[in-house]
Amino acid sequence: MTLHFLREVDRLIDSLASFGEEVEDQLCLSIDSLLEGNVLGATRVINNDVDVDQTEVEIEEECLKLLALHQPLASDLRQIISVLKINCDLERVGDHATNIAERVLDLDKLPTVDIPADIVTMSKQARLMLRISLLSFVESDQTLTQGVFDMDKELDELQKRLFKQQLDAIQQVPAEAEQRILLLSICKQLERIGDLAANIAEDVVYLMSGEIIRHSEHESGC
Repeated sequence: MTLHFLREVDRLIDSLASFGEEVEDQLCLSIDSLLEGNVLGATRVINNDVDVDQTEVEIEEECLKLLALHQPLASDLRQIISVLKINCDLERVGDHATNIAERVLDLDKLPTVDIPADIVTMSKQARLMLRISLLSFVESDQTLTQGVFDMDKELDELQKRLFKQQLDAIQQVPAEAEQRILLLSICKQLERIGDLAANIAEDVVYLMSGEIIRHSEHESGC
């Protein structure tokens, strides 16, 4: 491929890395707003979602332009395909961060209930998974991905436990049912963020090795 093409790919990867930071900031602000009951922070997340969507569209357009103009093959093609997929996953993480922020605003209108410790743990884990998956991409380090896959299994178990806990809480205190349902929704958003972080890790494996592991149990994740 030409030097111009390689420079364009490098610029594309830099844009995706910056987008990752933008989405990670959204997620962190959303989680902090939840844990601190910060309505202003939650509102900022919701307002910023338009910028996240716009960035995703711009990166996608750049990918399509490179594919159309240069028709890359082999590893060059894998790079652009990986950027396209990660770009989409990041935009969806941003959507889930916005959904959490909206639940924070809903909770603020209701009598206060304590945030369960498992939601705090899930929040930290989802944030860490996204951070590591993005780091594995930026550093081209496939060895980091297995940690993401392991944490994804832990996140799934936490969600199952939280679901049962909140259903029990609704039965014990029916007056708090609305708050508990919102907490269950937040729990689901965090679980989906974990899934998307795992998707990004899978895309890093594909980028580095050409191996598609999306439908495997990740034994070959690194």
